[in-house]
Amino acid sequence: DAGRKGFGMQALEDLDTGSFVMEYMGEVVTATEFRKRARVYQSEGISHHYFMSIGNGKVIDATRKGCIARFINHSCGPNCVLQKWMVGGAIRMGIFTERPIKRGEEITFDYKFERMADSEPQPCYCGSPECKGIIGVVKERGTRLAASDEDIDADAADIDEEIADGAVTRHQRDDIRRRHAAVDDEEYGDTGYSDSDNSDAERGVAHIRRRKNGLTSPEQVLKFVQIMHRSSRQTRIIGILIGKLTETSDKRLLKSLISLQGLGILRAWLQDYAEDDVMMIKILQCIAHMPISTRNTIEESRLEEAVKPLCSDSDENVSSLANTLVERWSSLR
Repeated sequence: DAGRKGFGMQALEDLDTGSFVMEYMGEVVTATEFRKRARVYQSEGISHHYFMSIGNGKVIDATRKGCIARFINHSCGPNCVLQKWMVGGAIRMGIFTERPIKRGEEITFDYKFERMADSEPQPCYCGSPECKGIIGVVKERGTRLAASDEDIDADAADIDEEIADGAVTRHQRDDIRRRHAAVDDEEYGDTGYSDSDNSDAERGVAHIRRRKNGLTSPEQVLKFVQIMHRSSRQTRIIGILIGKLTETSDKRLLKSLISLQGLGILRAWLQDYAEDDVMMIKILQCIAHMPISTRNTIEESRLEEAVKPLCSDSDENVSSLANTLVERWSSLR
């Protein structure tokens, strides 16, 4: 019983920062089916809907088929965060702790709900000092605000701070170090392209480089991938992340990122921005920077199936980058 919030969820034991709580599960449906179900539930008098967008036009519906994660309440000052992971080529939504949680403490995360300006706001009863009074933020219809340099600098600083924090569990630290140690230095003797091949990529992301520093440790790679997972469709954040990746010169670190499904996330971003030529160019340039040296890596990430259709894209820059990548990958074994 979570009082005015209805049901809720409490921790049965103490949890460290970065601990996996559980997966948010339910039926994965299309956006069209989601809208249809929302109308059906309303007509049936079902007031509590459990929908979660996962990008690529897909939504998790946990209303009738799901797990107890659907009872985790929103908070404006949450102790957990929702992260998107690519597992076997499929998107999975995991809930992880952002700070230590004591036994008996309620588990919460920020719904990051967006409502239209003309819709009725949902009151928030989270009770945290940061409570805004309502759940979510207002999204104006048909408007898109441009980010200032100050906004980008602030976001870049936040990302740098989170990556530098290095707060990972012992298991996570041991796993990323094992992955990093397993990378064979000889594998990078010839990656199939030279630094000059990436000159366009370097110029293309120069304007979003707020700091001249890429990733420098395996622990930073792990934190970076966690940020990537939760940044779906956040254009400004993704732009900063792309800039940081292209600034990373240590190919062993980039290979560690690949082992953590990093290419799968880049593929998902490419599909998310299928109608945005500018973002597609940046993502393709970022993919070109990655040290992909085996055919198996391409097949496991299903990267080619997302890039190949772009070879005939109407934008010459997109098609040129896509063709270059496909041609390069054709020589891999």
